[in-house]
Amino acid sequence: MERVHRFYILGCQRTGTTLLRLILEGHPDVVCYDELKGYAILQDAVVEDPSPARLVGFKLPRWTEQLTRPILQDEGMEGRCHNFYRGEKILFLQRDVRDTIASMLKLKAGKSTWCETWVPRVIEAKLAREDTFQNRYSAELSIIEKCGSRLVGMAALYWKYKNAAYFEYRDAGLPILAVSYEDLVQNPRPVLQSVCGHLEIAFHENLLHHDRLPHTELFVNGLTVGNTNPKAPIQAGSVGQWDKFLSPDDLRIIDRVISAGATFSLPCTAARALQIPVTAASAAVS
Repeated sequence: MERVHRFYILGCQRTGTTLLRLILEGHPDVVCYDELKGYAILQDAVVEDPSPARLVGFKLPRWTEQLTRPILQDEGMEGRCHNFYRGEKILFLQRDVRDTIASMLKLKAGKSTWCETWVPRVIEAKLAREDTFQNRYSAELSIIEKCGSRLVGMAALYWKYKNAAYFEYRDAGLPILAVSYEDLVQNPRPVLQSVCGHLEIAFHENLLHHDRLPHTELFVNGLTVGNTNPKAPIQAGSVGQWDKFLSPDDLRIIDRVISAGATFSLPCTAARALQIPVTAASAAVS
């Protein structure tokens, strides 16, 4: 399969990257790899499956902020990957920071939550491995060390540096399309028509009914990465879930971390740039 037929799904974990992968897998012109195979294929550790599909997608949340770096790697993954990106199209999932963090706190990873297991570990690895990370996010790290919930602060920073990649890629002129999770689950047809336009394929009704179709890369329990149920239809039930998981103090911490620093081209704050209703958060904690 020629590389020109590839595309990439990026975004912070818990922003809908798996949902979009499952949706696009239902298109007759698309093969879309999840994380169980995708990373290994790009590392040349696994051979890509033969397919007549016109487009081959890779869902890569762990490498979201690294797509243009010479070497890609992430804490907890085996080996490193030499850069494979050749200017192909990108779909970038964006979701309300509060709901993203709530989802991180809700998802179980063994006896702990996904947030507890991975967020501190990944950020601490970045601090140890990447010389620029400490300098770039010094203001945010200072807030985190002094705040009442270090975990929530680190989760906000995790979301922030992942989403900063969208603006970097856009400003560099890469062929990137922002996909709002909220719009996707509340009004999927126009969002998926826009996605198809970006990928230069015709819209197909299958995209609205991925729950009725077979899927690949499933665990024995029928779920896929992130405990996502491929038989669940597109639904908006998780929009606004943050108020069940985050306290007023948590919201203050998130707002401070997201608003801190001016080291990259986020207009005002990342939340405002993504049209996230920070005013609602501010009202809740005032």
